[in-house]
Amino acid sequence: MGKIKRVIHSSIVPIPQQNTRLTVELCENVHLHYRNLRLEFHKNEFADILMLLQSIPLTEVMSFAYGPDKFKELIRFNMLTAESEFNDRLQIEEQVEGHYHVHYRNLRIEVDDLKELGIENTTKQGD
Repeated sequence: MGKIKRVIHSSIVPIPQQNTRLTVELCENVHLHYRNLRLEFHKNEFADILMLLQSIPLTEVMSFAYGPDKFKELIRFNMLTAESEFNDRLQIEEQVEGHYHVHYRNLRIEVDDLKELGIENTTKQGD
């Protein structure tokens, strides 16, 4: 939720390729996959987030009167670490399977076609 100054680009995109998964993986760091998004966390940061999420009563989420003019903040925690494994990264990758990964800092977005992001030139690196 934010206060939009102006919409830069808007379009309808096809249904995401992997839109039904929720996975948490432990590898070089912690990966949280949700639909076609992946967030990467340092283990300590993920532990902090997990503890905070566990403190939210389910009844609070289920009984809230949702609507466009409604807002309730359940957590405000301003002590997350400034460090991230990839806090300076922007990388676009074509995957062998045919889809694309867009990495921005600790976020990864999967798309079937870069045109979904307004990127027309798909020239491969090294061409």
